[in-house]
Amino acid sequence: MTDCHTGPIARTVAVFVVLSVTSCAPQDLSEQVLTPEEIANQELTELRTRAEQGDAAIQYLLGWRYGNGRGVEKDYVEAVRWWKRAADQGNLSAQLTLALRYDNGAGVVQDQAEAVRWYQRAAEQGHVAAQIILGGRYANGRGVEKDDTVAVEWYRMAAEQGNIRAQYSLGVMYETGQGVSQDNVQAYLWYDLGALRPSVEQEQSIKNRDRVASQMTPEEVAEARRLVREWRGANEP
Repeated sequence: MTDCHTGPIARTVAVFVVLSVTSCAPQDLSEQVLTPEEIANQELTELRTRAEQGDAAIQYLLGWRYGNGRGVEKDYVEAVRWWKRAADQGNLSAQLTLALRYDNGAGVVQDQAEAVRWYQRAAEQGHVAAQIILGGRYANGRGVEKDDTVAVEWYRMAAEQGNIRAQYSLGVMYETGQGVSQDNVQAYLWYDLGALRPSVEQEQSIKNRDRVASQMTPEEVAEARRLVREWRGANEP
């Protein structure tokens, strides 16, 4: 009986031994663990490849790496080069980064005209903060030729998106007749909308609204309030 089972048992033990020896054999070099430096270099190479292929998000990330010295030596020239490539493809983060860098002279020569150019690219994509900044630039003539009409256009775009600062600024433009025909009803409308939520401008919006209202007829106040209700009904949940 014992001899009948010796063959299968022996073969099983032999297979186990072979598998054990195999598992202990040196692994293929391609499977060896890389050092942190090697991993970083490999990752950077992959990023560059994808950036060169036109991936705007990766181009922005590569610019960020060079701008902050993350995994590479800090190099603002290279950072700006990649940000511009991403920004030219419409990458909003890259456009805003360039605008702020040129605005403040961070890593680049300060250039207000160049800052305005990139703010405008971002504003054209609907970025509210960029729209407000452009409104202020045109109202004050900083980096551009002063143009109240254009300032009103940018303030209105942001105000229509519900931005309180833009609503307040638009109220000022209507009250003072800058860039638009003086209109107390419109001034009341935008001041009132700007006063609805807590903000830095809330208190002044209320004061300005009440001052304007004191110069209006009851019919004009009623019309302004109607416009407020209409705007809120169309734009608020």
